Amino acid sequence: MDNLKELTCNNIRTAIEDYFRHVDSDDVYENISDCFVDRLADDAINGKRALRELFCKSQGWNENLQAIVINGTKTHNPDYSLVHDLAHSILYPAKLNADCNKITLIERAVCFFSRPNDKADYYIDAINQLAPNAYAPRKKRSRIFKAICDSLGVTDLSAGSQFQHLFAQFADELSTKKIDFKLFVSINPAHFLTMSNPKRDKRGHTMTSCHSFNVLDCDYNCGCAGYARDDVTFIVFTASDPNKPETINNRKTTRQIFMYKPFNGLLLQSRLYNTSGGTCGAQAESKLYRDLVQRELSELEGVPNLWKTEKYCGNKHDIRISCGDGFGGYADWVHPDFDAKISIRQDHANDFEVFKVGTYGLCISCAGELSKGLLCDDCNEGSEFCQECENFCSETWEVINRHGERIHVCDHCLNEYYCLCEHCEEYFDKRQMTIVHDGSYVCSRCLDDEYLLCSECDEYFPADDVSFAVDADGNDVYVCHDCRDNHYTQCVECERFFHNDSIDGELCHSCRAEEVSA
Repeated sequence: MDNLKELTCNNIRTAIEDYFRHVDSDDVYENISDCFVDRLADDAINGKRALRELFCKSQGWNENLQAIVINGTKTHNPDYSLVHDLAHSILYPAKLNADCNKITLIERAVCFFSRPNDKADYYIDAINQLAPNAYAPRKKRSRIFKAICDSLGVTDLSAGSQFQHLFAQFADELSTKKIDFKLFVSINPAHFLTMSNPKRDKRGHTMTSCHSFNVLDCDYNCGCAGYARDDVTFIVFTASDPNKPETINNRKTTRQIFMYKPFNGLLLQSRLYNTSGGTCGAQAESKLYRDLVQRELSELEGVPNLWKTEKYCGNKHDIRISCGDGFGGYADWVHPDFDAKISIRQDHANDFEVFKVGTYGLCISCAGELSKGLLCDDCNEGSEFCQECENFCSETWEVINRHGERIHVCDHCLNEYYCLCEHCEEYFDKRQMTIVHDGSYVCSRCLDDEYLLCSECDEYFPADDVSFAVDADGNDVYVCHDCRDNHYTQCVECERFFHNDSIDGELCHSCRAEEVSA
């Protein structure tokens, strides 16, 4: 047990380091205490004891990950809406100066690729009019499209071109392919904490949700620990690169929660979250993962893999799965749109028991139980509120927003949206800042009050560093001292500066005329 406790604590700490590796804000990170890690490890070990005893019998059990790792293969069918969008993006330059007839032909030709089972002859006719040699009955579709591109003059084979980038995506999406994947079936509390990827990830955020663990203003993310501490929940997920360990903690590509009481025969499968944002188009993937989990559970319990599955909402058995005491996570299985499934195995068709899901979360600071957010009321008293992103944080900075209002923002928003005026030393919206001659930023107020624009170099300078002068067209202007010295001469009579093209020796034209007339 001591070894398991040490392993679990190390898993949690590693996951936390990975999770915050690519985000700027550390308001959550700096509040996570050793007592939180310690209690979460203890509670998860005790809560998942029965699931652990079952799972560790699996040939795919990985003790270090505290998860079953299933190697699988899935079929990726073309996303024809994406095919349609990519084709139009690639052919867009050809439509810019085309007449209505040609634009119609291009749109019909695109449908040959994005609607493969609809009006093939009609679409082929359009292709033949645009590119007479492009189509052949057994010719690969990506090659047909490439020939259309050649004919329309949009092909750009230069290295790294936008065309090459988009065409590669188009050709890849157009083909059905087999994809190998690793499916993680985990009871590891580290994987529950990181169930949704971090928000504001510098690599580009993906598959975030109200359970993302790096924000203080989401009530539901206490559910991460709430799931980890109960006795029936396990998390099933895939990662962007399973061979790169940090992605298991910060770059999940799909994930869903399953609930099962060992040797009970009742399985609840909640919503599948994916990089597209949810259940849309994910039914086949969700079924594949459910089939793999059902097969694993049946094999571990030594019974036939015979399940009857139906939608949870409105199920004919009137099974109601409720939340455990204090659970504050998002119970997505109760919403019909999220397509949660309930499965009953044949050997327990008449004697399964309904269970409760989740329990209290834990305050990341004091490790006390809570039902919303990551900090309890006592620990949250010292938190401040960012008026830009509307998150709680440990420290805020006063800035002046684009409306001229003084507000307080967190470190992340300060660096992202605001800039320090080097003159008045106040923070302003970046869109209101101007770069002056020495590369520093100046707010619009200081720019108007303290700086002048040199008409020669178009740079702003402090008023003391410019001179009043007359340009070659006879206009009164301001010039910086360098431009003055390089392009202007001071009239020895009136002592004004004139452009070198409009001065006669040491006298301006006016003073020269007066001298001649005298």
